[in-house]
Amino acid sequence: MRYVTLGKSGLTVSEFGFGCIPIIRLSKDDAVKLLRHAFERGITLFDTANAYRDSEEKIGIAFAGMREKVVLASKTLKRGAGDATAHLENSLRMLKTDYLDLYQLHQVAQEKEWQEVTGPAGALEAVMKAKAAGKVRHVGVTSHNLRMAIKMVRSGLFDTIQFPFNLIEEEARDELLVASREMGMGFICMKPFGGGVIDNGAVAFKYLRSYPDVIPIPGFESIAVLIPGTPYLIPLHNSM
Repeated sequence: MRYVTLGKSGLTVSEFGFGCIPIIRLSKDDAVKLLRHAFERGITLFDTANAYRDSEEKIGIAFAGMREKVVLASKTLKRGAGDATAHLENSLRMLKTDYLDLYQLHQVAQEKEWQEVTGPAGALEAVMKAKAAGKVRHVGVTSHNLRMAIKMVRSGLFDTIQFPFNLIEEEARDELLVASREMGMGFICMKPFGGGVIDNGAVAFKYLRSYPDVIPIPGFESIAVLIPGTPYLIPLHNSM
């Protein structure tokens, strides 16, 4: 496993992380076993969200007593300060931690949403207050809208951007990836298998490894998807 620095955040993370949506379909015991197995294989970045049902609770159980060994990232879909604060506090409680390595404004795609989160009493204001209080170490944003993603990267307000990127969805390759590098931002790659369309893990990762500063976060729900002796994952039908 290769380890890299996630942009200007200074966080050291594994070359690919674990996108935790699929663990909502697992029992608590099975999810904990899978998370710990992933860590034992060298994965250190675990990405979740308040919206991902009980995933935060499962992650909190899996890594109790070893918080400093993992990088935990979560998100909120809320646009106002009060609601975002409530989401953050719930995430901290579920994850059994007093801080998050990365907290992301989730799926900011439209100009109206951008104005809401950055305006007075917006979610960004609350997250920055949490950062000042030590509850959040780094602040990121996610989107599926290329033009908005580029705008948010250029704003200089964030440490990371999370956006779809894979060998069949390459729209981020030029301007967005270039902008994130220029701004010193970490680039987290959602949907590295095209939402399950790409069924060859080796091919998917060979492509992504030509962009060594891009950190994929595939979703998987079985120990069997980790091929012994390789860094590759076999994507499930519904992998991210």
